[in-house]
Amino acid sequence: MQPERPFTEVASTAKASPIIRIVTLILAALSILMFAALSRFLYQAETNAIHQSFAAEVAQQALSFEREVVLNLEILFALNASVSLVETMTPDRFDQLTDDVLARSPAIQAFAWAQIVTPETLAAFESRMKDWYPGYRVTERNANGEVVPVSLRPQYAPVQMIEPIESNQAALGFDLASEPRRLAALLQSMDSGKMVATAGITLVQEPDNQRGFLVFTPQFLPPVNEREAIGNESRVVFVNGVFRVGELVKQSVGSRLSQQMQLQVVDRTRGAQDVLYSMPPDPSEHWLTSQTVVHDLPDVAGRQWHFEVTPAASLYSERRSYVPWLVLSSGTIVVVLLVIYVFVTQRQTHDLNVAKSELERISLTDSLTGLANRRYFDQHLEQQWAQAVRQRGALSLIMIDIDKFKPYNDEYGHPEGDAALKQVAKTLRQVATRPLDLVARYGGEEFAFILPDTDDPVEVAQACRRRVEELGLRHEYSDVATVVTISAGVCTLYPSDSYEASQLTEWADDALYQAKERGRNQVVVYTPE
Repeated sequence: MQPERPFTEVASTAKASPIIRIVTLILAALSILMFAALSRFLYQAETNAIHQSFAAEVAQQALSFEREVVLNLEILFALNASVSLVETMTPDRFDQLTDDVLARSPAIQAFAWAQIVTPETLAAFESRMKDWYPGYRVTERNANGEVVPVSLRPQYAPVQMIEPIESNQAALGFDLASEPRRLAALLQSMDSGKMVATAGITLVQEPDNQRGFLVFTPQFLPPVNEREAIGNESRVVFVNGVFRVGELVKQSVGSRLSQQMQLQVVDRTRGAQDVLYSMPPDPSEHWLTSQTVVHDLPDVAGRQWHFEVTPAASLYSERRSYVPWLVLSSGTIVVVLLVIYVFVTQRQTHDLNVAKSELERISLTDSLTGLANRRYFDQHLEQQWAQAVRQRGALSLIMIDIDKFKPYNDEYGHPEGDAALKQVAKTLRQVATRPLDLVARYGGEEFAFILPDTDDPVEVAQACRRRVEELGLRHEYSDVATVVTISAGVCTLYPSDSYEASQLTEWADDALYQAKERGRNQVVVYTPE
């Protein structure tokens, strides 16, 4: 049935819904799409408004957190200024300076005093410190996490004093220079003379091992004695604070953080990705990571922090209105009602359209073979001729005639002749494999084969001849062969204004005549000579 597609589509279109129904459905679909687009626009506008409101809330929270961080750093800065006024620092004086501050600042876990010590002065330093803390020694942690005496290195930064000492006794004597992150911050602070923070550290003595960071503030003091002054113009000491990131969050935005918001504080200094604080996400919520709002905090003692808040889907859904859905649903209902009205009014003409389509189909179909008839052949040939003119392509025509069919009809009878015509028509239809190829009953026992832009129409004609012969339809009254055979004439033209479509038919028919003259059951190609 493949070659008859253009023809059968004409008939099926006549049977389908009238064009007005198609137009109505298209208009209805466009109307629904318009309402959907309007609803989408309102939905997106509402989403943008919700996101802007959410971003404004996050901006306020980020500002509060920033202020809390700055306030605590200023506390350390003020403490460093106070310490610089004390000629000789002792544990009692350090305790007096830090006690009130620690009581009022829950985000600060501890204050410590550390001094740069060289290998040459290490023994004297430990001896002097034992006057304050018996058993004091400078230590570090080995690869197994065990506290051991420090190994040889160019310099040390042991903790001399720390408050509150009750909860930080183990930190006394710990060499801050033994840990790479602390050492990097120490050296940067010593070189710049400014306050410098470390990367995030885990505060193991805190609940859930929450994250924190150390901030070093350097001071350059005169030597304690002449022995330390040899080759050393001043002592380098550090007042450092240990800060809890979780407490900074709690003190600044804790009461304003909804369960529908997931907060993270991330350190991205020099390309790092260190999460200093993260609220545990509610597993029952769907988190909209694409809507995350990120605020860059100003310099935090040399570190670049980011305040990031991700909303839950429920936060957006709770703030939405029903306007977009009302627009979509009401618009769809109106369109559906209009479509129903149009379809109901068109139902009365349905039978008439079906009858009209059926008549058109009958008028274009050969009733015996089911192939296109002569009328449809003429229409299709004109269409393909015009198409070939526009595209400057080739158009081929095969004219086919059943050899000695009159004796067949006379001797076997017309019923047998009609059956033979049907089988030949079915065979020819099977040869046509492209949508625009057309096999038509041209008249009587004659058929026509239209082949647009075909590379080898002669091979198509030969295939038709072979397959008809292979049918093996007995024909005892033919002087060509013992079975039914066909003859074919082929003509190919490149249509132009110099020719007409009728010229192609005429020359293909001339070639068919030559095939008959030469003995039948063969294919002849038309040439001008």
